[in-house]
Amino acid sequence: MSGGSTPSAGVRRKEIVALHLYSTLSRTVEPLVTRNPGRVTLFVCGPTVYDYPHLGHARTYIAFDVLAKYLRWTGSEVFYLQNITDVDDRIIDRARERGVSQSVLARTFETAYLRDMHSLDVDAVSHYARATTHIPEIVHQVERLIGRGAAYVAETGVYFDVSTFERNGELSGQHGTDRVSRITDEGKHAPLDFALWKFGEFGEYTWDSPWGRGRPGWHIEDTAIAEKYLGQQYDIHGGGLDLIFPHHEAEIAQMESLEGKHPMVGYWLHTGFLTVEGKKMSKSSGNFITVRDALKTWDRDVLRYYILLSHYRSPLQATEEGLANAARALEHIRAVATKDAGEDREGRKAFVDAMESDLNTPMALAAIRALADRGDIGALVEFGEILGINFLRDASVPVRILQEIRAELRARREFEISDLIRERMVDAGITVTDPSL
Repeated sequence: MSGGSTPSAGVRRKEIVALHLYSTLSRTVEPLVTRNPGRVTLFVCGPTVYDYPHLGHARTYIAFDVLAKYLRWTGSEVFYLQNITDVDDRIIDRARERGVSQSVLARTFETAYLRDMHSLDVDAVSHYARATTHIPEIVHQVERLIGRGAAYVAETGVYFDVSTFERNGELSGQHGTDRVSRITDEGKHAPLDFALWKFGEFGEYTWDSPWGRGRPGWHIEDTAIAEKYLGQQYDIHGGGLDLIFPHHEAEIAQMESLEGKHPMVGYWLHTGFLTVEGKKMSKSSGNFITVRDALKTWDRDVLRYYILLSHYRSPLQATEEGLANAARALEHIRAVATKDAGEDREGRKAFVDAMESDLNTPMALAAIRALADRGDIGALVEFGEILGINFLRDASVPVRILQEIRAELRARREFEISDLIRERMVDAGITVTDPSL
């Protein structure tokens, strides 16, 4: 499915250009006004590829997938950029544990991530950008920060001088030394200063720089990639709630210190935590459910329906009971949506109004249920593409199976067979889109 369809004839154009979003920075719901009318630039922090993605990741990426698809449905041009963090301490440590190269480990889990996102119909990303293929941009950004007095060279690396950035803490509300880094590196001027470039030999993921061999810090990867594709100012930046501090604070400090352009981002959007037994789902705590394991029990329509039953900013508790209820609710929609009774303008407007109100997908799904009861099959198809859910009895199972087979073949790097299947699908009039790197 894609989010590129045009607005429904049942909803006038002027009724669908008033999208309101909650910005973490302003802490208010604001109308979306982009830097260039009719065009939206969106950056979302991608995965660190050292393990399989879990449902917490799925929650975030499904939310922004829906946002991009909805914006495209309204007629906006959307450039959605997502980075791939493929150099990181966790990747280095995991590769060492497994006795494989860092690149092999990173590519393995990058492929798994893309495959799992494809299985969830998360396909709205315009471009994926790896950190390791943007080292020149990263080095150039560090050079400029040093030149502007916002960074300094120490014994263990190059660090950003937080004292030079007066707006530090505005996004998170953490100011001064309310929150400090857990590790104080030798040579840092202050606990809150963070690494832009780390000195040392890190195996194959080590590069030369004007200050010494090493690798980039975590935060600088994102701003260097964003600047290359979006510029120093763009419309929307998204990610999970846990990234606000220190990651997103660091991104703002880095980007705005380059030339003083403010604000770096018009709207900061953050998804709430997905919890298991009351605890945030995370790999470090060991309480995570991988996407691939979840898909062994529940199909992607049920998983997306369940995730979208909660507002993207709200916490979401992962439970078998909740998933079972979502499956029953989806099946009810499919059971009643059997005869087309024509366009239900009121129901369509209710769906749009819900989406315009900070992507209120719980209310949008309520509108979908009403549209099903009233027999507006066209709306179920059209809005199903936005939400990435098939609300009708699935006549496209063969196509989905072919798509899943292709994803598996691509993961195994059996591109010849995958491309052959793609050619046959295109010949049959089926649109096939593969993510780009």
